[in-house]
Amino acid sequence: MPRLNEKRKVIFPVSEAIRFSLESVKRRFGRVLITLISIIFGIAFYAAINTTAILNIYYEMEQGLPTTGIKGYQLWMAAISLLVCGIGIINTMLMSIAERYKEIGTLKCLGAMDKHVMMLFIIEALFLGIIGGFLGSVLGWSIGVGMAIYQNRLPTLWLSSIRILGEAMVISIILSVISAVAPAYFAAKLKPAEALRYEV
Repeated sequence: MPRLNEKRKVIFPVSEAIRFSLESVKRRFGRVLITLISIIFGIAFYAAINTTAILNIYYEMEQGLPTTGIKGYQLWMAAISLLVCGIGIINTMLMSIAERYKEIGTLKCLGAMDKHVMMLFIIEALFLGIIGGFLGSVLGWSIGVGMAIYQNRLPTLWLSSIRILGEAMVISIILSVISAVAPAYFAAKLKPAEALRYEV
């Protein structure tokens, strides 16, 4: 819980924020799981498209063929999948706020500042981004490599495409945090009295 030191300054350790966020994820596991699955598939789609494109470029270079790169429609599809992920994260955060009005009001009555409340929701989104990004990037990269093997177009430098894992992870984390900023800000600005009166 937030506590006060001798100078009456509110202290809310990151460890406490992480614990609060984990408890929230456990309580709403079903809804969180749906969002997590959308992140996994969105990132997997992005990673699969990029892995396939990179492997095709390597293969065409090794065979002396003109390189084709990533097609325009593939970029659009990847962008749409990431947009859907972002909307899913925003929806999850807003539902989390609605279910935790009284908790937010109690925290603010105990001295939690706006930045502390924001931190709770940003950390929760960060969890989703890290887990979803890792699972999605591994799945997408594996699909891309598998397709290259199936089409007999796997280049000798296929392991170089593993950098897509890191790229997809970073995108997942950034997307999750950015999508959570607006809902987190809304939660932080809730007035304690209004939050405590709210009935779900």
